Amino acid sequence: MSDKYGTAEYYSEMFSDFLADVDAEYAPDATENIYKGFLLAIDSWFNYHKAQADAYGEFRERVRKTLGVL
Repeated sequence: MSDKYGTAEYYSEMFSDFLADVDAEYAPDATENIYKGFLLAIDSWFNYHKAQADAYGEFRERVRKTLGVL
């Protein structure tokens, strides 16, 4: 990948990899699987960040209680 991370050109190259998998003859389910995979990835990242935010919130409350800052 030759384009700088985060640029439109960088993401264009990444999307091109997905689009290359769309093939009616050899991979008729590719478009549905790409869509489902995208949804799974969104859910996975959301769950990861929610778990991290929950852990941070618990730590924050513990610190506040310990310091008497409520």
